[in-house]
Amino acid sequence: MKCMYCGQDNPDGAVFCVCGRPLTLGGGYGNPFPVQTPDMVPHRKAVPKLPLILLILAVLGVCGFIGYHLYLEKSMTDESKWKTIDGKGYSITVPIALKEGKMLTVNDSDGELLGFYTSEEAGFDVHRYNYTDVEKKMYGGLDAQAYLDAFMANGRRKISINGQELKYQVREGEDYFYAGCNRHCINHIGKTDEVYYIDAVFPTKNGFYVVDVYCAEDEKDKYEAVLLKWLDSFEPA
Repeated sequence: MKCMYCGQDNPDGAVFCVCGRPLTLGGGYGNPFPVQTPDMVPHRKAVPKLPLILLILAVLGVCGFIGYHLYLEKSMTDESKWKTIDGKGYSITVPIALKEGKMLTVNDSDGELLGFYTSEEAGFDVHRYNYTDVEKKMYGGLDAQAYLDAFMANGRRKISINGQELKYQVREGEDYFYAGCNRHCINHIGKTDEVYYIDAVFPTKNGFYVVDVYCAEDEKDKYEAVLLKWLDSFEPA
C-alpha cells in the first residue's frame, strides 16, 4: 500500500506508513467506509470577522436609537422623570430630556427672553414683558380672567398666528390663560418644525409672562395634557 504523503510502499493491511502518517483517513481492513483523502474531508469556512463586527455594531446602533426615542417618549409622560428648572425670574417643571438651547426665531423687541429649552419631542420658552407706569396702574392688580377681558378688549397683543385666531381661555384652577394652534417654528423641537403650540399668559403686579409650550403637530392628542401640566407648574418670580 503506497503512502499518499511520502510514496513509500507498505505491506497490505498496514495502518501507518513508516513515515508515521496514517495510510488512510477511512477505509482499510475491516472498515466499511470509503477511503478518504485530505482534500475530501469537509472543512468549515471561516466567517470574515470585519463584516460580522460591522453587522453587530449596526444592530446595536439601531437598538440604541429605538431605545433612546422610547426613553424620550416615556420621559414626556412619566412625571417621576421630570425636573424643576429655576430660571431667571421663573421656575417650571418639565421632563429631564429638555435641554437649554438657542432660539433662532426673531423675538418681540419689547419682551425679554428668559429661557428656551428643547428636545426631540417637545420644548418651551419664557418671555417677560414689563408694564409701563400707566399700564401698571391699569393691569397691575388683575387676575387672569380680568386681565384676559382687558387683553381682548384693548388688543394689547396680537391674537392670531398664521391666520389662525387664538381663542384664549382661563385655565381652570390656575391664574393664567392660554390658547393653542398649529404653527411653523424653526428649531423649536428636533423632530419637526411643524408644531402644536400653546401660548399662555401669566399676569403679575409688574408685568406679564408669556410661556409657550409645544410638541409635534401630529402628536397633539398624545401630549397636549402634558404641556398643560408644565404650564400649571410655572411660577413667576
